[in-house]
Amino acid sequence: MTDRPGTSNLATALAALDAATLADLAGALWMETLDPAAVPPQAAAALAGPKNSPRAHGERMRLFIEHLLLHPLSHSPGYDAVYRRLLEEVGDLSPHQAYAIRMNFLGPPASVGYDPVPVPAGLEFPRDHLPQLRSQVGWHFFVGSCWSADGREFGVELMFFQTAMYPPEVAAGFGLTEDENQTVELQFAISEAGGRHWQAAPIVLAGTSGLVGWDADPFVYRLGRNSIRCHTSGELLPLTIAARGVDRGGDEPHVLAAEITFSSGKQVLLQGDGGCMPGVDGMGTLYYSVPALQLDPAGSWIELDGERIELARGVFWFDHQWGAIDGVPRSAVLRAANNASEPAPGGWDWFMAQFDGDHQVTVFNPHANARRAFYRQTGTTPPETMTVVVAGTYMDPAGATRIVRGTLKVTEWVRADHSPDPARYAPTGTWYPARWEFRFAEGVPEDIAVFTMTPIVSEAQSGFFANGAQYCEGAVVLHDAQGRDVGRGFAESVAYADTRRTVHLLAGLDPSDEAIAALDKPKPTAAEKIENTLYVAMHKKDLEAIVAASAGLEFFIES
Repeated sequence: MTDRPGTSNLATALAALDAATLADLAGALWMETLDPAAVPPQAAAALAGPKNSPRAHGERMRLFIEHLLLHPLSHSPGYDAVYRRLLEEVGDLSPHQAYAIRMNFLGPPASVGYDPVPVPAGLEFPRDHLPQLRSQVGWHFFVGSCWSADGREFGVELMFFQTAMYPPEVAAGFGLTEDENQTVELQFAISEAGGRHWQAAPIVLAGTSGLVGWDADPFVYRLGRNSIRCHTSGELLPLTIAARGVDRGGDEPHVLAAEITFSSGKQVLLQGDGGCMPGVDGMGTLYYSVPALQLDPAGSWIELDGERIELARGVFWFDHQWGAIDGVPRSAVLRAANNASEPAPGGWDWFMAQFDGDHQVTVFNPHANARRAFYRQTGTTPPETMTVVVAGTYMDPAGATRIVRGTLKVTEWVRADHSPDPARYAPTGTWYPARWEFRFAEGVPEDIAVFTMTPIVSEAQSGFFANGAQYCEGAVVLHDAQGRDVGRGFAESVAYADTRRTVHLLAGLDPSDEAIAALDKPKPTAAEKIENTLYVAMHKKDLEAIVAASAGLEFFIES
């Protein structure tokens, strides 16, 4: 048998890769172990190319860190010590290691140079269904509830989470195309009501692998064999999602898979202020949703441990969001304002509720200093009731929307004591919210203005982003004030846990306490806070003008 052209080059390239990268490549191609002969020719050439080697990933990262050292930001905590420490430790890198460093250690200075978030958003479709390669991050996200013909209920989550590793001009200087500059991870989970939660171990692929790609019309997004595939030119729907992954959290690996087609949905819901969530001095995100995706039973199925389950019905939700999570203002005065006091902790809580009768509510709340007592809790006793102000959007059956504000009480908690891959993502035992009581004074119909969310499983629906951040997210049942079942939704809580040691291990860095402290995110010193406060006072009118020109800030300010 004659070898396929380039097979020897591919074998040499694969021999240089670590076991985790080989496992990700195999997982993306739906293989148990990677078979080089089954790698698509275009991907084989990319994998064997010079841009995809561990040496190339490490060299690009070191050059970028050196670039950041030469371009410090005024009125921001200094990262020089962090960058110099990283230059001492960073050598050859796997795609996952480079991704973990990029997402966790480089800070706001690394977000300079990406396309700014415009105000107004100016969203256009189908153009903006595509991945936005010049933004720092973005995601295509499907969640929902579905039922088999015999009445079994499941919650499903699928997300392609995309990161442009370097600002576009920097990437071009490295000889990377915009596609090659992307790193994309797969998040995939299935829960069975009254049963358990399966979370596939994250799969991470670099654009230089040749296994991340997309088509514009009709829109198709591929991560190996995992895909989001629109059927009709110029239209989002109908579309089919397909995914396969492995939960390695038990004694034996558990395979989960899905292929689900959505035949229709409601019109686009512009999140925040016309799609800005928020838009402030070039920072923030652009964000829209398509609620009430209707499952087409013809060919829609999930698979759990070899059991193929045909789906009879279901209702899902689609989000596309992009921009900068850890952005930096272009204006010195706003940088000073952001660093005049203790920075807020990272993380957020997000919810979508789809009520019987075709009503939808989606709300969001960022983590805040006032609630630090509820984060990173790992003791034997759960936290007490947490009360939160939330803001979001209500959509009526006709598709009309309005901004709503309300209060949320977390009255029960669950420990995230398992992991989809404990060898790489250590279980944290952190307490996460597990029952939510919402109350809206106005803007939401009276019969659903008060409702609760309860998970469809008793265990934590927890997982990990490939960057090391832990989250809990899964399907929930909606009950009205009288306790009646009135619909389904999804609840998401991100970054309640301290996963810094896991992050260091994923990045290939020293996980000692000393190293963790040395690479921790810098905070403004007392002197810097005073200096920044004075600077803001001297440039108050400039700051007021920036705020006046912003959009969507009301979703990030608690009253």
